[in-house]
Amino acid sequence: MRLPIITVLLVFLLSCNSDGGKGKNKVIPPSRLKTIVEGTHKGEVKGEPAKERKQTSPGTSIQKHKNHGSKPVKVIIITHTRRPDSIRLSNIELLKAKGAVPDLSEPINRDLLLNQSGDTIFRSAISLSPDRVLKIGFDNDIFDYTDQFYTNGIRFDFVAPAISDNPVKHILLPYWSKAKNYYGLSLVQNLYTPSTTKIPGILYGDRPYSAYLYFGSFKITNDETHHFRQTSELDLGVIGPPSMGGTVQDLFHKYVPYNNEPLGWENQICTDAVVDYSFALEKGVINSEHVQLILAATGVLGTLYTNCGGGFNLRMGWFNDYFADLGIRKRRILKAGGARVTQYYFTLKGLARIVAYDATLEGGIINTNSEYTIPASAIANIITQSSLGFTMTFGGVGIELEQNLLSPEFSHRWWHAWGHIGLFFAL
Repeated sequence: MRLPIITVLLVFLLSCNSDGGKGKNKVIPPSRLKTIVEGTHKGEVKGEPAKERKQTSPGTSIQKHKNHGSKPVKVIIITHTRRPDSIRLSNIELLKAKGAVPDLSEPINRDLLLNQSGDTIFRSAISLSPDRVLKIGFDNDIFDYTDQFYTNGIRFDFVAPAISDNPVKHILLPYWSKAKNYYGLSLVQNLYTPSTTKIPGILYGDRPYSAYLYFGSFKITNDETHHFRQTSELDLGVIGPPSMGGTVQDLFHKYVPYNNEPLGWENQICTDAVVDYSFALEKGVINSEHVQLILAATGVLGTLYTNCGGGFNLRMGWFNDYFADLGIRKRRILKAGGARVTQYYFTLKGLARIVAYDATLEGGIINTNSEYTIPASAIANIITQSSLGFTMTFGGVGIELEQNLLSPEFSHRWWHAWGHIGLFFAL
């Protein structure tokens, strides 16, 4: 009976003493409270008052209050300790005060934000870039006076911090060191035709007509300290007539002089779903003021493409570090950071890929009813792609020109070339 009586007495004394400690109290688990009470109770049963202690456990102290009797009564004074959510909010405010917004989707940040050492946060946290960038890329083999194979492509990329709220971010690659994250959305349409579009029907032994359209959600992580960039992307879309490849080429040929109406789109690869997950890892191995050599590893797994590869990117000229941003920023931000406002440089790129699957040649995985496809046995296991380009930016506007060359993709042994124009805007 003594234990319940003492417990009730302690609660009563604490409530009487709550005026001075209001707002500073910490709740002790019942099991811990019971242990303390039982320890005090046992000392009194033996007739020996429990020894006075200045401190028991962190945040808990013992004080002695005299009673009307001769024996002292031990009263537990419960002090305040910071809650995890309070620490997290405090650290977020500290980072914001330093001009950095932490990316809360990163596992390393969720751990660091519970750390009470501010230095650790600043040294290791992954921040969310405030940059807003629009990129428009246009590919066409008209620049090489041909109309075949990969004949047209257009890609829109939009990067903004608000896109970090996209739920797709949870399946994009995490990072484990201090870096800066960029989140973006893309819209891509690519068109492929045989070696000629002037002959109707199926051209056996040639490339089939095919086109795809997809929306992508991507994440780019720049680690400027270690000269490393990590990119991951999820693409969802369609291959086949719903991608409107035939319609786009018909319109293009209608308004370009000396172009014939393309024939044969009725035999294109049948409708199928596009679900692709891709990644790229890039590491700077030479990082001087006017020369930068970057090695890369890439991979794609999905219903449109499945392949992996590696390559390089050589930059020569006057430029800012490849890993400092996405190649374009507003003029005032560049000047404030001591970076180049004007950039102009040449690029030489090379990439080799091991091909496991290509739906633009083999047809879709789900819908296998395409009238004409290239058999897997006739597809090249390894293909190479190289390019030579020139890029120039001034403040928040930039342009790139690039010539691409692709090795034969199937047994017909045709090489293919096309030109690329890219426009960049810092918004």
